[in-house]
Amino acid sequence: MKIQCNRAALHEAVPLSSSIVPARTPKQILQCACLRADQKEQVFEVLATDGDITLNYRVSQVQIESGGSVVLPADRLAAILHESVDETVTLELTDSTCEVLGKDSRFHVYGFPPEDFPVVEIVEQDEPLLIQAAALRRMIRMSAFAAAHEHSRYAINGVLWEQQGKKLRMVATDGRRMAQIDGHLVSAPAKQSSTAIVPAKAMLIAERILTDADEKVRISLSENQIVLATVRGKISANLVQGRFPKYADVIPSGCNKTAQLATELVRSGVRRAALLTNEHSKGVLMAFSAGGLCLTSITPETGDAEIKIEVRYEGDDLKIGFNPQYILDALRVIEEPEIVLEFMDETKPGLLRAGKDFLYVLMPVTV
Repeated sequence: MKIQCNRAALHEAVPLSSSIVPARTPKQILQCACLRADQKEQVFEVLATDGDITLNYRVSQVQIESGGSVVLPADRLAAILHESVDETVTLELTDSTCEVLGKDSRFHVYGFPPEDFPVVEIVEQDEPLLIQAAALRRMIRMSAFAAAHEHSRYAINGVLWEQQGKKLRMVATDGRRMAQIDGHLVSAPAKQSSTAIVPAKAMLIAERILTDADEKVRISLSENQIVLATVRGKISANLVQGRFPKYADVIPSGCNKTAQLATELVRSGVRRAALLTNEHSKGVLMAFSAGGLCLTSITPETGDAEIKIEVRYEGDDLKIGFNPQYILDALRVIEEPEIVLEFMDETKPGLLRAGKDFLYVLMPVTV
């Protein structure tokens, strides 16, 4: 195999593969990416898998002089491409050693036999769901951040997808907060409905291949697998098994206290109030009244902070504490200029709304 490739294009693909491969595994070959070149079709692909998630990404701006395959450590190759200052790089395979050539550099990277690499086959359905890439990217950003990480309740390590006709909903929770986002499909088979728990890791990787906002992404959902496909790449992932919590039961109803706030204003206020918190005193107290919102934090070892924010508030005075990081996580993905906060009392979950399609439930903490 010998190819000449635009370095930036290859550097886009290889780090994607390294984000899939496991950091530790008894199977060293799973920490590698498979680079496959087809001279006849002039197609160059990067493949990676950890056994549950598989990526097949097509690299553009490549000239293939001779075809073939090579399996290389993904992190090593990604590091070489990251540090390179060349516009193009040449990859040439001799036996199981790949030579990476730049204008003033030469690397010999030892690889593995391509036949030992796990078989990577991503199969799409004949009638997939279609969604605009920009819409899917937004839904991923506004849900996956709230999923659990390495939780004993395995089901909440993923994001719940509920599809009914052209309506799609994603829900994620870690037991202390919950994000829900609604979206619309471009097309779906008539009267089709499906439910799946998709690994958050797979969704975050998929977000990175959604570079063309206007492209229509193909979604294939089966009993135990999801496939997301674009012109540039395909990702398949085994679905998370288990029972997702009854998320509708935790959404507060009958809230009698409402606050309207400028998103950037409250983001800045919470961030500043959190500056003096620490691992043991990490709550921020939010005091709502007709006079506005006062954010306070107190840390015995460090000091205290007080931030005042203008707010349109309706209801009795309320003091309620939250983990500031959980608030900032949501505000980081919200694009609307204003948010609405709804409460019942200081012991019940708070409800954050942004636009008509996003809500965020947050459990209070003692401050």
